Amino acid sequence: MNRFLAGVVVALSVLVGCGGDDGDSGNGNTGNQQKCSASNCAGCCFNNVCQTGTTASACGKTGAACMACGSTQVCRTDQTCGVDPDSVWRVQPVSARIASNDNGTYWDGDGSAPDVVVTMRCPGSTSVTETPEVESYTPAWTSGGCTARASQLLAEPWVFQVWDIDVSSNDTITGGLAFQLTEQHLSAGTVNLGASGGMTSLTLQLQKQP
Repeated sequence: MNRFLAGVVVALSVLVGCGGDDGDSGNGNTGNQQKCSASNCAGCCFNNVCQTGTTASACGKTGAACMACGSTQVCRTDQTCGVDPDSVWRVQPVSARIASNDNGTYWDGDGSAPDVVVTMRCPGSTSVTETPEVESYTPAWTSGGCTARASQLLAEPWVFQVWDIDVSSNDTITGGLAFQLTEQHLSAGTVNLGASGGMTSLTLQLQKQP
């Protein structure tokens, strides 16, 4: 091997030994991106990138994984998903099941099904609303509910009573009842109430208003 070739071999050996083509600075630091965490993110982390954590699509704080809020939720001031306290909701009885008799007697003198009405009052209101009268053991309704802000519905109970409407006097299917709604109920959109008096069940629809 002549002197020129020997010099080339030595130079190549030095280059191979240096490495350096993978971004290593030579001090052990590979230059990887710092992980998004509570130590460097006051909001939430999405794909290792810190987000503000204040939007419904990316809600969270202290470096936790961002959460996407539900369709009826907002990212609240405490950076958690929940129902907007100022949103307005409609509480609508949509169906009920009524016992086949009133403590062993017919609901109506002619033996027909009861004429069912639900009267109710939403929190924050002094007025009483009621569903249309439906003659059935399984009445259903699409109107006659009441509305209130979420903050009111979560602070005070919804009160109601179920009646059998008669010509001379109305029969009580239930006594006056109160039910406390929760954020879980509002997010679910429906709630099923259990038996009371001559009522076997009552289903409510909870709908956020535009």
